[in-house]
Amino acid sequence: MRRRLLPLLLLALLLLPGCTGQSPEETGYDVYFLSKSGGESALDAEVRTLQPEEDPVEGLLGLLLAGPEGENLRRTIPEGVTLRSWTLENGLLTVDLSGRYGSLSGVALTLADYSVVLTLTQVEGVEAVTVTAEGEQIPYRDHQRLTARDVQTQLPPGEE
Repeated sequence: MRRRLLPLLLLALLLLPGCTGQSPEETGYDVYFLSKSGGESALDAEVRTLQPEEDPVEGLLGLLLAGPEGENLRRTIPEGVTLRSWTLENGLLTVDLSGRYGSLSGVALTLADYSVVLTLTQVEGVEAVTVTAEGEQIPYRDHQRLTARDVQTQLPPGEE
């Protein structure tokens, strides 16, 4: 019995890393950017990987701020915006970005917020996200705390 079980167990262990399509050192995340394709959704995801030693919040924010790699996507966050700080407390991730983010309004702000929320709520322990600029809440929002569920059930103004 043991002779039959051992080869099956070894085969299962060999195939396990192949199930994810990634090497064991990498973790894949959907990073959301503005879609140029004109499809049903204003945002599309680009699958990107982080190294295991990289903090997922900082790594994902870095990818968002750097912009997309794909030609059919464009950034939702203006070039030059930087991460000032972040905190995670009781499932609420507060991300403080540089002042240029605070100049966004209307649909541009909504899409930027949505790309941040959809990207960061994939991180374990993150249930909701609040984005500030230079430590201040952005006044153009109807609410400050966003969840992935909020984003998925709301359309930006003008896209109804």
